[in-house]
Amino acid sequence: MKKSLHRYSLLVTAALLLTVTGCSQKNIMPNGYLTPGAQHGSVDSNKLVFPAPDKAWQKEGAIVTHDDIAKIQVGITKDSIYKLIGTPHFSEGFNAHEWDYILKFYDANNNVKTCQYKIIFDDSNKGITRDDEFFATEFYWQPASCAKYS
Repeated sequence: MKKSLHRYSLLVTAALLLTVTGCSQKNIMPNGYLTPGAQHGSVDSNKLVFPAPDKAWQKEGAIVTHDDIAKIQVGITKDSIYKLIGTPHFSEGFNAHEWDYILKFYDANNNVKTCQYKIIFDDSNKGITRDDEFFATEFYWQPASCAKYS
């Protein structure tokens, strides 16, 4: 009986610890957005929130070309963006209203410039997985000087 009670106590403690640890993760975006207003497809550029680069699952980012970024315009779908520059580099899901990337570009001297890129999507999908399309509405760079690559 004591052995069974001890195992039960360990199991309950482990479950509680996993639950508390999971709830405290800061890089999970349960609502699909970090920036206020993103859930509506439009944000105040003064209130942008870029995730900390060290929270990216793909910390090294991705080297992309000017041509691929130039194809990303208002109205493009998530599927098209995915085909051009891949999945977002943070914990966004496909139903998220903003995607964040760490992008790298070669400059004229073959030096690598690292930028963060944020795409805001419209609110056509209400969080239900179905055939709704999300369309890009706004694009932001950090630092702002990286906008020269788009």
